[in-house]
Amino acid sequence: MARIIAGLVLLVLVGVAVWWFWPTEQAPMGSRPPTAVNLAPSIERPLYDRVEAVGTARAAQAVVLLAEVPGRVAEIHFQQGQQVTRGQLLVTLDDRNARAELARAEAEYQRAKDDYRRGQQLVDRRAISQSEVDTFRTTLEAAEASRDVARANFSDHTIRAPFAGVLGLRQVDPGAYLQTGDPITTLDNVGHLEVDFQIPERYLAKLAVGLPVQIRNSAFENQAFEGSITHLDSRVNSSSRSLTVRARLNNPQGQLLPGQFLRVSVQLAQRDALLVPEQAVITQGAQSYVFTVSKDNRARRHPVTLGGRRDGWVEVTSGLTDKPDVVVNGHSRLGSGQPVKVIDDPEALLPGQRVLLNSEPADDAPFGEPQPNDSAVNEAAA
Repeated sequence: MARIIAGLVLLVLVGVAVWWFWPTEQAPMGSRPPTAVNLAPSIERPLYDRVEAVGTARAAQAVVLLAEVPGRVAEIHFQQGQQVTRGQLLVTLDDRNARAELARAEAEYQRAKDDYRRGQQLVDRRAISQSEVDTFRTTLEAAEASRDVARANFSDHTIRAPFAGVLGLRQVDPGAYLQTGDPITTLDNVGHLEVDFQIPERYLAKLAVGLPVQIRNSAFENQAFEGSITHLDSRVNSSSRSLTVRARLNNPQGQLLPGQFLRVSVQLAQRDALLVPEQAVITQGAQSYVFTVSKDNRARRHPVTLGGRRDGWVEVTSGLTDKPDVVVNGHSRLGSGQPVKVIDDPEALLPGQRVLLNSEPADDAPFGEPQPNDSAVNEAAA
């Protein structure tokens, strides 16, 4: 029995040894199955060089309405936040003393005028000398000046809107006594706003009056306000090495208010650019690559130089020609010369990328939704 068991053990050991040392069959070279990939076209679309900055909104016209003469508030003719027209009456001060002073000045002027007229008649008859007539004329001129002062003082007892706009909070109440210079309210023309912002001096050659700008504010994330550059400062700030630029923007609904923080995007230039989907680009160190597929279904790697970005697409400034289709999926471990199998996938591109793909170049708007690195120039200047 022991001899049988020993024989079985020996047989198992021999079988294991044969299996261990039996040469395995090598897979033939080049039999690696093709890699499944998705392709997307490269496209040519306008790319807009922009520079980003920040600024603070201010009304194109803005004043603090002040009392120009001392007096008690007799009547207030406006509501807080009211839209007013130019010349509209806002506040009336107690003008009884000013009215009496004006009446006295008018009477003195009329008397001096009559005296001067009679003097001219008498000098023609040689009844008085010319020097006396000159005295009458001097008295008339002084009376006229006094009358003009009284008229201005009387007019200053009524405060009117110097231009059309929106009134702010009321600072006075009826019956309050105002001193000269006391604030009454604010008036802002918010139909158009202005914003000053700083642009680095290296963009000076690209800046010009009339360049379009786009304004955004966190209170209106889904809305952009359009405007244009109206003025460039005459000198560069020696500390920040930047130029102050002023833009005027339309605000017809009065949504933006003076003092709000604004993000400003200035369109510097436009050029035609070759764009590929961002997911088509593989970056290794300082070098970027894209893959195309040859006619014999083999991958070809192209070193490329990248430029600006737009709506999920990236500009290729060198390394590609003739707008070839590029690999967007399946290329993470792909090598040049490897066989590939192209699979159509309509979902290979993101929705935002498909929008730009399906648009005509002529239909592209100068400004779209903000993107990270939206263009070749993207800089925040405080």
